[in-house]
Amino acid sequence: MENLILLKLGGSLITDKTKPFTTRPDIIKRLTREIHEARKKKDIKLIIGHGGGSFPHKPAKDYRTDLGVIDKDSFKGIVAVQDAAANLNRIVVNSLIEAGENAISFNPSSSVIAEESIVKHWHLEPMKMMLKYDLVPVVYGDVVIDVRRGCSIISTEEILNFLSRDLDSKRIILVGITDGVFDKDPNKYPDAKLIPEINSENYLKVREHLGGSAGIDVTGGMLHKVDQMFLLTKFGIESEIINGEKEGFLKRTLLGERGLGTVIKA
Repeated sequence: MENLILLKLGGSLITDKTKPFTTRPDIIKRLTREIHEARKKKDIKLIIGHGGGSFPHKPAKDYRTDLGVIDKDSFKGIVAVQDAAANLNRIVVNSLIEAGENAISFNPSSSVIAEESIVKHWHLEPMKMMLKYDLVPVVYGDVVIDVRRGCSIISTEEILNFLSRDLDSKRIILVGITDGVFDKDPNKYPDAKLIPEINSENYLKVREHLGGSAGIDVTGGMLHKVDQMFLLTKFGIESEIINGEKEGFLKRTLLGERGLGTVIKA
């Protein structure tokens, strides 16, 4: 789909992960404003996804939802995780509406069938019609029915991976709390250097850094992000990881500027 960008707002960016069910309202408001300002300047078709952050984490941990249906309480877990994730989604959607966007929730739990946490079936005709009408679908990491486990949690990266291939998007932007991917954990090593580009030549070396003792997985999912996005390079899809705490970076990236974080490309 021409001009379609997939955008992820990280859970660590839009929530305070140290406090259950706590958002960062000023951050959310600024990000949604930047999205609206970019779309006023440029014809951009947009699907927004966001992480769960501090909202579904506690019920998912309490009920061990990531393991699937393991006991009679697992069904309470499905409900609790879905409710928490959906509540955060409504906060993000409401902020987008207040900023001037015609945003609409598109919850995976109602439409996805997964297998081992991988999306297998997803009825996307309603989403395609939304995009045709210039609405902004807002998806999120969610608990879904899984044909092997009973249930599973699918990440926003997995969602964007599926959507980018099905809808033929060529660009994904991941917005988090770090400047991109580093060769060391920047919180521990002052000499850590930003890796401006990950491609087929340096991908394996970068993975070693991510998984090593000086790993840079500061958000709990950087390795997962890089792996998921690198898989898409064989389809000609480029992604970039940027810092959403830096004012204006999201707007500039949406408008086409490159090099504000780490680009992942073939």
